[in-house]
Amino acid sequence: MSVSLINGRVLGRVVKVAAAALASVVLAGCASNKSVDSSGLRINDPFEDVNRDVHGLNKGVDKYFLRPVAMGYDAATPGLVRLLIRNGLNHLELPRDFVSHLLSGEVTSAGRTVLRFGVNTIVGAGGLLDPATEFELPKEDADMGKVFATWGFGEGFYYEIPVLGPTTVRHTAGRIFDIALAPTTYIAAPFAGAGVRALETVEFRSTNRRLIDSVLYDSADSYATTRALYYQTRRKFVTGKPDLADAPKLEAE
Repeated sequence: MSVSLINGRVLGRVVKVAAAALASVVLAGCASNKSVDSSGLRINDPFEDVNRDVHGLNKGVDKYFLRPVAMGYDAATPGLVRLLIRNGLNHLELPRDFVSHLLSGEVTSAGRTVLRFGVNTIVGAGGLLDPATEFELPKEDADMGKVFATWGFGEGFYYEIPVLGPTTVRHTAGRIFDIALAPTTYIAAPFAGAGVRALETVEFRSTNRRLIDSVLYDSADSYATTRALYYQTRRKFVTGKPDLADAPKLEAE
């Protein structure tokens, strides 16, 4: 297969991804039904009945599949191996972080991200180790959803996606671009990107097991609690501060 053909296919995939993301962002202002929940948190959930059904499905997937897999992963994987895996997964996010910082006008953060990538690639065994943090180049997370917020696009409505969980229209559009920026998207090996994302999911579920178990299985209304946690976490990531001072404090361990 020629290089030009491969490049053409890659370009075609990126164009399709970009077109889908832009369409999602345009729809971000639709179906607006903004309100305030019982905790004082601003929400936009016009499809709550459907979302609750999807949440029930996702809860079942977690209970009978994801939670047991994460528990098995936690029990079978030595701590050092898990650390190397986390480092590697974080390293794969750096192209996304760099582009997102750049598009947000955060030139200094973009520069530090490039330096971090170089140090951990060369000195850190391709990203499995993290000497860059010791050199005062910590990871500065960013994504395209945050970029869209910086550009003034609204969140759009809230919804739950089967298996993938809670999101908003803006966040979904950002995720599509994030996939386009992920190096694994362009690996020739079948399902490489899906495999990495599955590993990320299992690692995240294992690391945050106590919080997730509390939200899904100990709260009186796991749907409302999940929604509140999503909004607080996402808005804090985008703006650097929680949505409201009197909103419930839900922190990962």
